Amino acid sequence: MFVLGALVVVAPVALARTTATLTLSQAVLAGGINQVGCPAGTDPTTACFQISGSGVVPGLGFVSDRYLLFVEDPDSSCERWHSNPALTVRGKGEIDLSVRPENGCVVPTTGVLNGSLVFTVTGGSGAYAGASGQGTFETRGGPGTTGRNTDTLAGSLTVAGLVFDRTPPVFSGAISKTVQAPKGSSAVRVTYKVTARDPGHGSVGVSCKPRSGSRFKLGRTRVVCSAVDDSGNKATARLTITVKRHG
Repeated sequence: MFVLGALVVVAPVALARTTATLTLSQAVLAGGINQVGCPAGTDPTTACFQISGSGVVPGLGFVSDRYLLFVEDPDSSCERWHSNPALTVRGKGEIDLSVRPENGCVVPTTGVLNGSLVFTVTGGSGAYAGASGQGTFETRGGPGTTGRNTDTLAGSLTVAGLVFDRTPPVFSGAISKTVQAPKGSSAVRVTYKVTARDPGHGSVGVSCKPRSGSRFKLGRTRVVCSAVDDSGNKATARLTITVKRHG
């Protein structure tokens, strides 16, 4: 602070920028795998696989990927795998990865495409600009023209200036109720209203089974409701519908 006569000048203070780290624990992206031709200029001994998948990852939201996996020296005792997946987080941005074998090569498994790899976060876009991090990246699938594939990530993701949402939705109206069936009836149609909110972000869709308006039989029936917010945080609520016999 400087005083110039009656004028007080306050020197600007640099504000600290929040740096948040999200722990990824068994983040699963499931989809398909196809063996395809490699880009022009690729070593002719290399095999290429087009992989895509999607899933809900807590702290991020709905995530999808689509990338080309290069397998150098296929069917040798030391296959060299590498890829650069971009994880697209719906409505938020992308997270760029570099994926390589932990020990330089992968020992092939006959008939399937399985590999335990490591990933490094090399940057991102949108909300994830400047992202960093690392962890394990496991691919489980089968080679050929078509097939199923699952990528599983575990590790950490750090983004300066971003606070990851890990707060699950909060329910309202998940209250058990008792109703009486009409005389001579063994079931009755029951309605209820369960809602959910993501604190600080607004309402969240709710799915309940059995759903409101279903016919409930005599006795007690457990209703299970679930809600997932835009950041992939899931919450579950339960209530009991009791139907009593008339009289």
